[in-house]
Amino acid sequence: MDTQYEPSNPLSMPFDCFEYDSEKDAFPIREHWHYFSELLMAEEGTLMVQQGDTLHRVTPGEILFINPQNHHSIDSQNGEHVRYLVIKLDLNQLSEIPSYAPDLRTMMLEAERLRIPMHLSAKDVSEYHMDFMVRQCVQECTEQQYAYDLKVRALLYLIATALVRILIRDGFSAEPGTTKADPLYSITHYVDQHIRENLKVEELARYCGLSYPWFARRFREMYGIGCKEYIEKVRISKVEHYLLFTDYDLRYISRETGYADCSHMIKDFRRLMGTTPGQFRQERKKT
Repeated sequence: MDTQYEPSNPLSMPFDCFEYDSEKDAFPIREHWHYFSELLMAEEGTLMVQQGDTLHRVTPGEILFINPQNHHSIDSQNGEHVRYLVIKLDLNQLSEIPSYAPDLRTMMLEAERLRIPMHLSAKDVSEYHMDFMVRQCVQECTEQQYAYDLKVRALLYLIATALVRILIRDGFSAEPGTTKADPLYSITHYVDQHIRENLKVEELARYCGLSYPWFARRFREMYGIGCKEYIEKVRISKVEHYLLFTDYDLRYISRETGYADCSHMIKDFRRLMGTTPGQFRQERKKT
């Protein structure tokens, strides 16, 4: 087992936003890697981030974007106190990005291949209002008020757009390059887009060009749960959003979320949520 690998569970949310303080939290951060992207914004003190062979000195107001699977460690300059904001996100699961938009992950990988700096100056961060958006993401995830996840998603789209615009301004082409991403990176997006269908793990493995055993193993390693369980929970998450934000009846919702019939949806919802869809909707209306 790779001791430098940091597992993640992107199922309930495709992002995690929080503040890190070297006086309160374990620090420094040893060398590690993960399958999600990571954005660091220094607030107090200077971060010393070793990313591969490059040492980034991230001062207050600056942002460092770290691509998936990049080994990195985090320390402070001369052991000083540091406080910084962190956003961890799976770009593939932010599936509301329009289909005509360039594939963000492919663009990020191509930028990394070409060694285009992902270290943004405080001036750029301020001009594109990324500092405000990052702070808002952390605040929303901390307070978790009504529909906070929708607001964070919207902010993440704005942050990603600002990042790509800065890269394009500096000469990076918006057209996808020759870098080919691991097909497992995009399988969660595929599942989200085809959730109305009768998805089978064997077919997803073939879509990725992998054998079923190898696909199942790698999926669990990457996402922390089995693919079948992932599909099931994505469906329940979709059902939950329909119940919260629409007045569609249960038969319509079951069709739109890929269930063979309404009773199957109700059974799964009760097992995973501890209540029926009807009871869930009524309780949320009261609050």
